[in-house]
Amino acid sequence: MCDCLSLHHQDRLLGVPTTSCTSDYDFHFSFLIIVCSAFGSPFPEVSKLQRRKMVWKMIIILLAIIFEASCNFYRPLGDRHSFSRAAVASDVGPCSEVGRDVMKKGGSAVDASIAALLCVGVLNPYSLGIGGGLFFTIYNATTGKVETINARGTAPLNASEDMYSGNKQLSSKGGLAIAVPGEIRGYELAHRRHGRLPWKDLFEPSIRLARKGFPISNALASAIDKNKDTIQGDAALCNVFCNANKRPLKENETIRFPTLANTYERIATEGPDVYYTGKMAEDIVNDIQEAGGIITLEDLQTYRPQLDESPLKVEVDQYTMWAPSAPSSGPVLALILNTLKGYNLTAASVSDTETKTLTYHRIVEAFRFAYGKRSNLGDPRYLNITNLIANMTSEKFAENLRNKITDNTTHRESYYGPDYYVPSSQGTAQLSVVAEDGSAVAVTSSINYPFGSKVLSRRTGILFNNEMDDFSSPNITNGYGVDPSPNNYIRPGKRPLSSMCPTILTDKGGKVKMVVGGGGGTKITTATALVILNSLFFNYDLRKAVKEPRIHNQLRPNTTVVEAGFNQSVLDGLAKKNHVIEFLKTAEAVVQAILRRENLLDAESDPRKMGYPAGY
Repeated sequence: MCDCLSLHHQDRLLGVPTTSCTSDYDFHFSFLIIVCSAFGSPFPEVSKLQRRKMVWKMIIILLAIIFEASCNFYRPLGDRHSFSRAAVASDVGPCSEVGRDVMKKGGSAVDASIAALLCVGVLNPYSLGIGGGLFFTIYNATTGKVETINARGTAPLNASEDMYSGNKQLSSKGGLAIAVPGEIRGYELAHRRHGRLPWKDLFEPSIRLARKGFPISNALASAIDKNKDTIQGDAALCNVFCNANKRPLKENETIRFPTLANTYERIATEGPDVYYTGKMAEDIVNDIQEAGGIITLEDLQTYRPQLDESPLKVEVDQYTMWAPSAPSSGPVLALILNTLKGYNLTAASVSDTETKTLTYHRIVEAFRFAYGKRSNLGDPRYLNITNLIANMTSEKFAENLRNKITDNTTHRESYYGPDYYVPSSQGTAQLSVVAEDGSAVAVTSSINYPFGSKVLSRRTGILFNNEMDDFSSPNITNGYGVDPSPNNYIRPGKRPLSSMCPTILTDKGGKVKMVVGGGGGTKITTATALVILNSLFFNYDLRKAVKEPRIHNQLRPNTTVVEAGFNQSVLDGLAKKNHVIEFLKTAEAVVQAILRRENLLDAESDPRKMGYPAGY
């Protein structure tokens, strides 16, 4: 170590970073000096008394480093995170590091995303996991092609549109709320097509974390606290999320997932089929049915993810945007950006209060029109919505909507053409990856609500989704008496409408410009749109583009909701244009993004969830 000190010192003087945590550099550099001084390497001779003092200093600082490591498992980094070769942005910092390390070992962008998702499923199990489903958007730098994978949960074969008999509670909690999980089959398909490292290697970091345990983050502690009554009332949940005295665990306390670790290990060594066939599948079915669910072995055995090699493609200014089609909200995002395209938005559009107010008024109006059309979307395998999707991705259709936007006022709900009510969703998590070869992955994964269906498998440790709640059901209207959407009614094998829209933008040379997406229910689509606008149109640096307080309107309810810290002068201006403004109590949408800036990759994990990116 001491032989390397002069090189570390030289790098420091030249401004070359030698650690991924630059804010800690001086601290660790001082420690190196004391260690080397104590043992007398390249430093002058010192007296025994001085040497003894230095040894004690070394011991004290070593203890401080150990304490620092234990307290900062989820450490924040500096204001800008830029990397020259590859980057991962997840909502859990250590999982960004897992993805980075996979790529350092020669893994692909898909390898990194799978490993990182498995990690998030352990460290933030309330938002995603192998009991849920996902959308992949994958860019292959070798071929220049983009594809998407829909591995969202499907309605069981025994499901029917009136299975909840007007009881909303049954679709959100318990066995009947569980859709057939697709996460592992999604990983399998992506890895088969784009993986480089062995399947087993992708599981190893998460198996170690699950088995050895880790300190609970603020985000997980908050989720546990908000659901403490449910957790304490359920033996399986409390066995994992409570201490020996049945008290829900708190921040910085250690949590372990030994049963889930065993499940990960079996899937790693025996392959993906073990989840959908054989003894593990039987255990999954038995636990779901004991909770009142209707999923069968046939459901698991027949589950297949959907590959789309011709995903949505929309021209956005000088970039090409790629996203999944329905039942994701890719068409909704496309319609928002196409509607705003005609305004030629630039940094000048947010340069002063009056101009910024008009810009945000137009943005919110575009949100309203897009969500009005969203109510007719659904699973294209069960509906003929080809023309609807073509319209929602058409510049001409967007121009017609833009012509209806009046700059002086907003309008009644009916003005925007909504037909039906579509349920609001929650939760989810986004992962963005750019690999050394230029390939990229945007993936959004979810078990839907926090802790999903609240059903945790005793035999496998898997926390199951409540994605059935994303369907519409007859006789279940929203709080405003609006009828549910027939296009989103339950059918056996059908996938529900989703707000997820993992997105990749490429430049005119076919190189990845941006990888972006979010978690946070129906606010995912608007949050993703805002980060794209902030970064590519308003010229905010990526940190500000992600961190900036957000605004949202989904038409039903026709209320414009904003995060704390949003410009009050702009809100006053919007109120004069007849917007009904409400403040969010807590931030709900969390965006992870990577932006190519010349020869660097800027990566940001949304500070709303206190994650951090990683790269090299």
